Amino acid sequence: MTKKKTTTKATDAPDFETAVAQVEALIDRIEQGEIGLEESVAAYEQGVKLIQRCRGILETAEQKIVELTEDADSAGNAQSDDA
Repeated sequence: MTKKKTTTKATDAPDFETAVAQVEALIDRIEQGEIGLEESVAAYEQGVKLIQRCRGILETAEQKIVELTEDADSAGNAQSDDA
């Protein structure tokens, strides 16, 4: 049985799903009052970094989809011109 990869190779940062789960866990801990003020601030800071990571991953995915869509449209137009 293979393990699911939870980090990227280049940066050793969490993948999207892992980062979202970590943010959710931090939110739960803060909301439930499980941690004190100083630790809450540190957790908030970590959460902000994780959210930035998620946004970066989403932007990269969105750009890739745009590129693939443009490539597919270009290929479709070239084929219809040849017909």
